[in-house]
Amino acid sequence: MNTGKDQKYILIIDDNPMNLLLTSKILESFGFRVTVAESGRAGLNLLESELPSLILLDISMPEMDGYEVCEVIQNHSKWKQIPVIFLTANTMTEDLVKGFEKGGVDYITKPFKSEELFVRVSTHLELAESRKRILEMNSSRDKLYSIIAHDIRSPLSAILQTVDAIDQGYFDPASDDFKEIIHHLKERTAETSTLLNSLLQWTRLQDEKIVIKLKETNVNTLLMSCLQLLTANANQKNITINFESNSDEFAWCDEVSMHTVFRNLISNAIKFTHENGKIEVRLIPADAVLKVQITDSGIGMSEEVIEKIFDKNLHYTSSGTKNEQGTGLGLMLVKDFVQKNNARLHIESSVGVGTTFTVEIPKSE
Repeated sequence: MNTGKDQKYILIIDDNPMNLLLTSKILESFGFRVTVAESGRAGLNLLESELPSLILLDISMPEMDGYEVCEVIQNHSKWKQIPVIFLTANTMTEDLVKGFEKGGVDYITKPFKSEELFVRVSTHLELAESRKRILEMNSSRDKLYSIIAHDIRSPLSAILQTVDAIDQGYFDPASDDFKEIIHHLKERTAETSTLLNSLLQWTRLQDEKIVIKLKETNVNTLLMSCLQLLTANANQKNITINFESNSDEFAWCDEVSMHTVFRNLISNAIKFTHENGKIEVRLIPADAVLKVQITDSGIGMSEEVIEKIFDKNLHYTSSGTKNEQGTGLGLMLVKDFVQKNNARLHIESSVGVGTTFTVEIPKSE
C-alpha cells in the first residue's frame, strides 16, 4: 500500500458520477490518492494545479471526448510524460488502436474487476518511474560527456603542451621563466585533479544506492579539517579566514558528504574573494539545528547567476578573481549533499559586496 510521501496521485476523468465514485473508491482502498473530474475540460484544468502520476480517462464523453483530451495532454510539454489509461466499454479494434495512436499506454474495459484495475495502474506507474530514471540517467550521462569535453580537454591539452615544451628544452631549468612555468603547471594539474574528483563524486551521487551514514558528528572538527586543507589557497591571495567557534558542536549528518559541502563552500569563498579579502566561518547553535555560516567579502552573485548555478540542466562555470577555473559542479554537489543530509542551504549575496552561505543541519535524528 502507498502511504506518506510515496503515495501516488491518480486523476480520473469520466462524465459518469457512479463510475467516478466506484473507480476512486477501489483505488483509494489500495492506498492511492485520487482526484476526479466529470469532464475533459475539468480534468485539463486540474492538471494546471498538480501533475498526477497517472490518468484514467473515459473515452465516451460529451463536448470533449477522451481522444481529444489525450491529444491535448500529449501536445503539452509538462503533461506528455503522464501515462494515460483509457476506460472504455467499446472493444472494437479500430477504437483501441486510435487510443494508442493518441498517446494512451493501455486500456481497461468496463466493467472491470478491482484486482485488474490495481494491476494495470501499478504496472504503468512502475513503467513510468523506470522511464523517468532512464531519462535522468541519459541527461546525467550527456552532461558528464559535456563537462569532460569542455573542462578536462582544455587543461589537459595545456598540461601536455607545457610538458612537451619543457621536454624539448625550450626553457632553462635555472631561469625564473622555468620556475613560473612549473608553478602554473602545478596549479593546472591541481585544478584538473579537483575537477576529476568532483566528477566522480557527482557521478556517484546520481546513483540512488549511495550510502549516507547519518550520525552524531563533530562539525567543529569537520570545519577545522577543511580550513587546514585550504589555508594554502587563502595564503596565496593573502586572504584572512576567521573561524568563530566557542566549543565543539555536534549535529546529525554524514561526515564524508558534509566535509565535501564545507570544503566546496570555503574553496568557493576563496576563489571569488579578491586579494587581501576576508572570510568569516561561524558555528551558530540554534534550538533544533546547528548553523554553519560562511561569509566572504568577494564579488557576490546576482539572482540570475545563483539560478544558473543550481540549474541541473545547465552547466555553468565562472572564473575566480585570479582567473581560477571552476568545475561547474561544486555548488551542485553542495546542494545535493545538503538535501541528502536533511539539511537546508540558504544564500544571501550582493554583487560587489560578498556572499553568505548558511547550512542548517539537524542536531538530532
